[in-house]
Amino acid sequence: MLQPWKKMSNLSVYPCDLYLKGIARILSIIALSAATFLIVLDLSIANVSIPYISGDLGVAVDQGTYVITSFSVGSAIGLPMTGWLTQRIGAVRLIVISILGFVFFSALCGLSFNITMIVVSRFFQGLVSAPLVPLSQSLLIASNPPEDKNKVIGIWSTIIVVGPVLGPILGGWISYDYSWPWIFYINVPVGIFSALVVSQLLANFETKIEKIPVDKLGFFLLAISASAFQFVLDKGEQFDWLRSDLIITLSFVSLLGYLYFFLWEYFKENPIVDLSLFRYRTYSVSILFLIFMYSAYFGAIVIVPLWLQQSMGYTAVWAGIAIAPLGIPPLLFSQVSTKMIERYGPLVPLGFAFLFFAASSFYTAYFATNIDLSHIMFSRLLMGFGLVFFINPIISFSIQELPVEKLPSGTGFFHFVRTICTGVGTSIFTTLWTRRQAFHHDRLGSNLTLYNTNFQDFLANLELLNVKGVASLEATNALVNQQSAMMAFNDIFYFMGWVFLVLILFLPLGKTNPDTI
Repeated sequence: MLQPWKKMSNLSVYPCDLYLKGIARILSIIALSAATFLIVLDLSIANVSIPYISGDLGVAVDQGTYVITSFSVGSAIGLPMTGWLTQRIGAVRLIVISILGFVFFSALCGLSFNITMIVVSRFFQGLVSAPLVPLSQSLLIASNPPEDKNKVIGIWSTIIVVGPVLGPILGGWISYDYSWPWIFYINVPVGIFSALVVSQLLANFETKIEKIPVDKLGFFLLAISASAFQFVLDKGEQFDWLRSDLIITLSFVSLLGYLYFFLWEYFKENPIVDLSLFRYRTYSVSILFLIFMYSAYFGAIVIVPLWLQQSMGYTAVWAGIAIAPLGIPPLLFSQVSTKMIERYGPLVPLGFAFLFFAASSFYTAYFATNIDLSHIMFSRLLMGFGLVFFINPIISFSIQELPVEKLPSGTGFFHFVRTICTGVGTSIFTTLWTRRQAFHHDRLGSNLTLYNTNFQDFLANLELLNVKGVASLEATNALVNQQSAMMAFNDIFYFMGWVFLVLILFLPLGKTNPDTI
């Protein structure tokens, strides 16, 4: 009988001293990667479906956006608790519970008959599924031989990249051609398959369970702080930021809550978040890189389809197609970064990543309103090559000094920061885009006078088309709106380009002893 196990080294934290081989290894990688894909897909799949969900449930679109916010809040609360929950429940048992909980609440989301039901279901969907991403990463490392660690993480990290890209495409197609509940129902069969495979093949990798006392105050502070911060990020622009008493109040609640939470956790004997992780230099630097890069990257993911749909007349499906090339390089060339890590360490590919991101940003910064689909797709392809050299290296970089027993805590906090950065990036860059549009609209509008010969020619052309009176004013304003949106879009990507170039200067901070790489 073929045994699906081989001897494992340097992973004594797991009671099983074996690693998977053969078909068992392949199935476990597929199952863990598929479960991870579902989670990252759900971060963005509902975004383009909000108008359909809102219309079907009879609420305004701004109320429908709570479907997105509630999932993010749940994830933000659950992710930092991964290490603590792993000690209380066990890694394998926790990930199975996480997958099945995600499946259950996905089904409830699809069955929802009012906005309250779907918002609550999405919150618990994000909460119970939060440990899945970091645990799938640590279990992949534990169940595969050390020499194949970078290859397996390369495959897994590709999923992290492709999920948010495919989300809007898949969500737009399903909602338009079928029905929005199916964006949640598709999670059910895949989730059940993943849970069955993980529970059967990874049972021997269950970690030791410790009866650690529940940190009730820590959990309360985390829940309040994460909820307030996520609301500020999602609704800040709608409520006009610091001109709103609600936003000011929630900002102080979040700031003071997080400050007290980290102080409490630092002195707590059994903390929810293990702050000793920041004693490891590479982990701290990886978090620094992640904050700036992932915020900019996710801002780009949001702004491009938003610009295409609001200013360029693209449908949700065609906007998704325009950004789809972003996921092609990671799918085809993920092993390139793996080989570079093995030969040069993670800092060299990270340098290439920042260069590709900068090149893509500066290329995009010179778009005009007559840009065609091929140039848009090429700009996303360039950014995709940056992802080839970023996700795998930054993940490998973050864990290269961590002891195996700290992997659940380390990966949990890493992905907590990644999730928070999606909200930060979206909030910052959509706000910048809105404010820069207003700025350019004012500047362009001030030049539209009868003394401007170009404007006179424009009005003459409108008269030739028999567009007069109010219609001519509307046509003029539509043109100014489109041009101001384009100029604001250019400003944002020009700024992004310089952010990525500046990050290159900080790469030497990640240098360590060659023996640790």
